[in-house]
Amino acid sequence: MFNETRIGTATVVEFIRPDGTVEPMNVDLHYRSDDPHAVTLRFHTSDQESTWLVGRELLSDGLLAPAGLGDVRLRPDHDDVLVLDLFTEDSHAVFHLPATDLRRFLESTYAAVPAGREVVDFDLLLKDLLA
Repeated sequence: MFNETRIGTATVVEFIRPDGTVEPMNVDLHYRSDDPHAVTLRFHTSDQESTWLVGRELLSDGLLAPAGLGDVRLRPDHDDVLVLDLFTEDSHAVFHLPATDLRRFLESTYAAVPAGREVVDFDLLLKDLLA
């Protein structure tokens, strides 16, 4: 028997438009212990939603130093601000997010599943894939 833990929080980030203007954007962060290496980021605008699956370790590393080499990159900026860069084949989005909010969220995920204790329930994963 596997007990799944779900952790979620909401925060507001600043979307930095290509022209330099700033737009506040709501973001939901979700963590599930049955997928212990991943965090889901769900960005909400007035007319659409974008979902990104990001490594929990990348987010944790990005609190302290630049992290990520691919589509997702995170780095500390100034004060309590982090810079999140998201890349697709044809676009690049930049967000500023509060480090305190991300740190608090990650602490709750590590309290549920400590680093190095991430275990994937392959039977449950297979059942989800076949459903």
